[in-house]
Amino acid sequence: MADQPSKAYFVADSIELPDGRKVRVSAYPDGSIRFRVDGLPYVLTEAYLSGDPEKDKAIVKLSPGKQGSSAAYNYVEELRKRDHR
Repeated sequence: MADQPSKAYFVADSIELPDGRKVRVSAYPDGSIRFRVDGLPYVLTEAYLSGDPEKDKAIVKLSPGKQGSSAAYNYVEELRKRDHR
């Protein structure tokens, strides 16, 4: 992972997702962007980071592992534990 400046120049308010997880985005003076997401583990399921800068957008998708990784099982188990409290 590339080194990031120690202090973000912009930090967005957290967004709370329907299941209670929170997402926060920070931007740094060097142009980098950081996403902070509660509710680990995740797997990277989509990354579109190149193309025509005039018309394309960068896309990064994180998933609780529904593509067969052990992250999917762990996420489903965590949801079950929350429901049985």
